[in-house]
Amino acid sequence: MFEAWSPARIRWSLRKAALPIPNAGLVLDVGSGSSPHPAADVLLEKYVDSLHRYDRLVADRPTVIADACAMPFADKAFAFVIAFHVLEHVREPERFLDELQRISHGGYIETPSAIFERLVPYDVHVLEILNVRGTLWIKKKPSARPDNLLNEADLVSSSAQWRKLFYGRPELFHTRLVWETDIKYWVINPTEDCHWATDPETGAAQADIAHVARITSARSAGLALLRKYYRITRRSNVNLDELLVCPKCHSRLTVDEMQYLCRKCERTYQRSPLPDFTAPSRIARAPPKSGL
Repeated sequence: MFEAWSPARIRWSLRKAALPIPNAGLVLDVGSGSSPHPAADVLLEKYVDSLHRYDRLVADRPTVIADACAMPFADKAFAFVIAFHVLEHVREPERFLDELQRISHGGYIETPSAIFERLVPYDVHVLEILNVRGTLWIKKKPSARPDNLLNEADLVSSSAQWRKLFYGRPELFHTRLVWETDIKYWVINPTEDCHWATDPETGAAQADIAHVARITSARSAGLALLRKYYRITRRSNVNLDELLVCPKCHSRLTVDEMQYLCRKCERTYQRSPLPDFTAPSRIARAPPKSGL
């Protein structure tokens, strides 16, 4: 059995604490889910239910519900954006990566690598990704299990040596990129539509959104301490209303107690209990007077 707490594993578990996050400016965590980065000032998630993650959504700081391919943030609103295991789920990687560059000055992207996906394919992952000399090479998967030989062999489960390598050296099986100003990427097969993939159904929002991450392990305890450290040292005051724009046209929004209004698109978006840009409504217009 591989050593769970080898030096390599410890270094890997601490990688989030080593990100080059600037001291000034706001930090966004895209796809924050149940374990947002401790340094993030703002969180963005697409789903509020627990059908899409292992645990409840954590909304312990300003949180926005929106599609990461059409984010409701002003241009360059953030100094740093963290996209941790999100890109591999996106059918339109160009839109997602262009949005990251639009709303932030720099950031960090991490995904399972193409090698990971060949050895242990996930049917919710639609992309295979490699970092080749600072450029993300992206291939849309033609099926959930794209390599019949390796997938059928199931080497990680059937071989103790492969299992030790896979779990003991995670840096070999993940793609990581720190970017500044722009993201260099190449989508190898942009016309592939990943028709085999289906979006998971969305359940009703849980009333018990977790406002503090649960402490269930040494890793969780360490993240809790790191979160407290960032809250003390950064003390960022976030006014979401100043950051938000219409995700469709990027116009400034009119704000009232319960909703945001885009006068250009004539759409409204939910503001409470969490800003939600996934289900816009058309502005109701009064019927014209008959003149009779």
